[in-house]
Amino acid sequence: MGIAVTQNQTSMTLTAANTCTILDYMKSANSKRRAFLQSAVGLGAAASLPIAASAAESGKLKARDGIRVGNLYFSSGLGGMRPEAEKNPRLFGGDIKEQTQRALESHKANLEAMGSSLDNVIKVTVFLADVKTEKAAMNEVYFKYFPKNAPARSAIGVQFPESEQRVEIELVAWIP
Repeated sequence: MGIAVTQNQTSMTLTAANTCTILDYMKSANSKRRAFLQSAVGLGAAASLPIAASAAESGKLKARDGIRVGNLYFSSGLGGMRPEAEKNPRLFGGDIKEQTQRALESHKANLEAMGSSLDNVIKVTVFLADVKTEKAAMNEVYFKYFPKNAPARSAIGVQFPESEQRVEIELVAWIP
């Protein structure tokens, strides 16, 4: 029984004995490839040990309005209601633009206190009381803080417990 193999436009017929030799070669090549990949994975894991060790040493640290893990800061959601409205719900909490500005100013101050800035923000999640009608006004203020290379962002409509609250913003940032 013969097998026809075409290689570089040259045709040859293999016998059953040659077929066994090819299969053995393929098994050997697969085991060598497997060994190589396992060693590469091992090297990769070993190379990442210093990074993992430094993260484990630093662990999760409480940061202003969030948590810091290594060089990443995960903020809590910050709203921008006027302080007096937080104490007395009968008072005006501010419109969407004012609340967006207050929230982003708070985030900016927190990042600067850790030696970072809004330029290092990676991801933002914006929660809006009325995403359909207030997103455009929120964007007006938002893009003043992120004029170029804006981070990835999601905007989600929610129902806040306080009717005065229009927006809440959380973010993830890199701390150099």
